[in-house]
Amino acid sequence: MKAIKRKEEVIVKGVKLDVELSYYYDEEVKSHYDDDEKLGNENLRVIRNAYRKKMNLLTDNEIKKIREMYNLNQRNFSLLLGFGEVTITRYESKSIQEKAHDTIIRNALDPKWFYDCAIKNKDLYLKYNSVDSYNNLLEIINNKINQDLILSGNIEYDEESFLGVVNYLVLNIKRLTKTILAKLLWYVDFLSYKEFNKSITGLKYIHNYYGAYPVGYNDKLSNDKILIRDAYCDINDSYVYIIESCKSDKVFDNEQILVMNKVIEKCKDYKTKDIVEYMHKEKAYIDTKSNEIISYEYAKMLSISL
Repeated sequence: MKAIKRKEEVIVKGVKLDVELSYYYDEEVKSHYDDDEKLGNENLRVIRNAYRKKMNLLTDNEIKKIREMYNLNQRNFSLLLGFGEVTITRYESKSIQEKAHDTIIRNALDPKWFYDCAIKNKDLYLKYNSVDSYNNLLEIINNKINQDLILSGNIEYDEESFLGVVNYLVLNIKRLTKTILAKLLWYVDFLSYKEFNKSITGLKYIHNYYGAYPVGYNDKLSNDKILIRDAYCDINDSYVYIIESCKSDKVFDNEQILVMNKVIEKCKDYKTKDIVEYMHKEKAYIDTKSNEIISYEYAKMLSISL
């Protein structure tokens, strides 16, 4: 017999899924077998994760990666989240989490949020671990908090500052498209960090095919204070999204205005293709991979300076 894979349609909790399952194939009798325990368990895992992806839930490996961020075993991670002792063990091995639990586990990606969990559930942790172990855990979380701040420019994300920068750029840039705005926001934040050791918005940026994009960009642009329209583009026979206006009463200090004006001066006449090509030459883009968060440490090598 040889191991083969076969595409199948299965239904989990009323949801149809297309999955690729593994079987042993007996060529003599032309039959498939999956009675091997290891093979059967792996097929169940594939089905569970297919359902999770369809329902926008964390896969078992994604849960494990969040847990390993803090060097925690399954029981300790579960207790710190306020779950039962074996809950995370089940989610990493044989059960699909409910949406409410999935949200809580996702929240642990934010080390500040998880620090509060560690304080709140300290007594549960100390039932099975030493005080030294607990203090070491807090140190690990605090290190993650500091690392996280580097990824957002030494400040936490501030929605009013984001809206204020968008408004300032809309008022000073003609035909501000969604793609151009993403790059201008990146240059504003990284130039601010380069010159003054902190970003203006606190946005994190990810390496995208078209350059740097803010993490959660579409959600942030869906703000009621931002008006976006689509416009037909003859050049490539497609539609582009134009930032029409943005309501904001944000008042910036002189340093922040200086930064924004410098970026506007440099990029005001760039079309989408121009600014994408320009950004692609930045070391921050060259040295990072697709979907990787771009650290503000690259601001030291930014091509623009005050």
